[in-house]
Amino acid sequence: MNARQLKVIAVVLGVAVLLFLPRLFRDSGEGGTLDVGDGFSFVVADSVAGVDIVLAEGAGVVRLERTDAGWTVDGYVADEPKIRDLLDVIGNLSSAELVARNPSNHTGLGVGEGGRRVEVRTGGGDVRGFHLGERDTRSGGYFVRLPGDDVVYRLDGPAGGYLNRERDGWRPRLIAAVDTAGVREILMRRGEREAVLRRGEDGWLAGDAPADSALVERLLAMLPSVSASGFPTEEEEAAADFTLADASFEVFSAGSADVTGRQLELSILLLEDEERGDWVARLADGTEAFRLSDLTVNRLLPEALVPVPE
Repeated sequence: MNARQLKVIAVVLGVAVLLFLPRLFRDSGEGGTLDVGDGFSFVVADSVAGVDIVLAEGAGVVRLERTDAGWTVDGYVADEPKIRDLLDVIGNLSSAELVARNPSNHTGLGVGEGGRRVEVRTGGGDVRGFHLGERDTRSGGYFVRLPGDDVVYRLDGPAGGYLNRERDGWRPRLIAAVDTAGVREILMRRGEREAVLRRGEDGWLAGDAPADSALVERLLAMLPSVSASGFPTEEEEAAADFTLADASFEVFSAGSADVTGRQLELSILLLEDEERGDWVARLADGTEAFRLSDLTVNRLLPEALVPVPE
């Protein structure tokens, strides 16, 4: 065997040792890490009626629930695409990547009794759960453990990331999607200032004068995807009095909804939050509040189109 062959063998053995050592030292239980038994297996055969994400250290529960009107998160409307992503994977989770077998490791890995826990409720009334720990920053995935079992595994795939979302992470950010091709009129108000934009045969008018086409185009570009920047707390939402709105924004298309020959497509009521530098908003026909950034509001209600009275 020549020197080159010996060098290749040494490199291969070195790589093998480097790959094995992290698993060896992470598991402080007796007997090494090679015997994975049956592995981690979490299977839900029945339809999923709800998922409770019990937060660590008694910080509350994020409750995802199927209702007749669709899925909710803690009573708020949930983002259906995110729910579908979760349902695609939550009923069939498995892993053979053993991490530790000694209970003394549970707290450090986030799978102790006071850590995050996931409980899946089925349409038949059954409840099954598992402990969901910290993210494995070295290898990816999340540490998981079944109740009553000391063995900890690393769960790869998207499920761990989905289940680490807080409540607001499950709520939809898209507030409105308006087809601008049909928009004929826009009413804007900021405090005592009001303005009306109308689409004419030769372009947009602000009152009786031609509107700034660049500002109008920027405004229209927002309408197919008006997105929230976040959500107020429950206390902030309860304190928001939209009957005293600081601003409003209404979009109409041509239609026969009323005697004016127009149809309301979007109506937003806004309250300025000067302390945070953004706005708390609500759809006029909605029940849930959301936040809009100052940049978004300034594009929907530009000062040049809603000028300060002289």
